[in-house]
Amino acid sequence: MSKTLFYNMAKAGMNPKALQYLMGHSDIGVTLNVYTHLGLIDAKEEMNRIAKLA
Repeated sequence: MSKTLFYNMAKAGMNPKALQYLMGHSDIGVTLNVYTHLGLIDAKEEMNRIAKLA
């Protein structure tokens, strides 16, 4: 599987532990540091999602 596919899976909200397993990483830190990137838009989307739960 390609790095782009894994990045898109992470962006879509896939469980990081599932990504770790699929990529064969022994350390979740590798998965999180390489495949997840949080930007301002991502943070705003998460805040909006959480606000809807309240």
